[in-house]
Amino acid sequence: MNRTHLQDRVARGLGQAAQRIGDPYDVFRPKSAFSPLSPDNRILRLPVAIHGEDKDWHRGARYGQPLWFAVLDTGYTQPGDYLTGPDGIFFIASQPALLPTVCVQTNSTITLSRAEGANTIGVNAYGGVEMPNQGPVLVDWPASMLVEASGSRNAGALPGEPGPASWTILLPALPAAEMTDLRADDLVRDATGLTAVITAVERSPLGWRLTAVQAVT
Repeated sequence: MNRTHLQDRVARGLGQAAQRIGDPYDVFRPKSAFSPLSPDNRILRLPVAIHGEDKDWHRGARYGQPLWFAVLDTGYTQPGDYLTGPDGIFFIASQPALLPTVCVQTNSTITLSRAEGANTIGVNAYGGVEMPNQGPVLVDWPASMLVEASGSRNAGALPGEPGPASWTILLPALPAAEMTDLRADDLVRDATGLTAVITAVERSPLGWRLTAVQAVT
């Protein structure tokens, strides 16, 4: 039995286990940089069982830890897919052969934008970070956005003035047709209106990891 055949049998076995212990989840496969959970991106519904790093199901993920593992038939899914179901919204970060599927639980929906260049040569309007001057990069993407440092660090000049907070943001790899490179200085805004500036960008086979600092005006 070769590795491909073995992986296929493992995937089917995981799917059968998910039918017994899992819940129905909708699978969305982003086609562009805009609204990955739009109805047009839904490809199927299948049973999924989500568990923490303890493979014996004795405990869930630790507080502040967005990584979970999924039991599902991996013959139908791929890294970058979103899973939406009773336990929330997850994206698949990795499907290593013969190993558990690694998922990231999301807790925010974010939009990334980028400052557009000057319209003409010579004198132009103010070119700083302002929402009207931003062009969309990603729109309405579920992401993990967890606090990295509180505002007590790098405090302001006045006594008792907190400094800006910072966050670690995890996103799946973008679709091949929309491989937009995220960049430092991109602006991120969540569904509550919170605005932050990307200060560091890391891309890996698991997706994107960003560091963002609260925008202070």
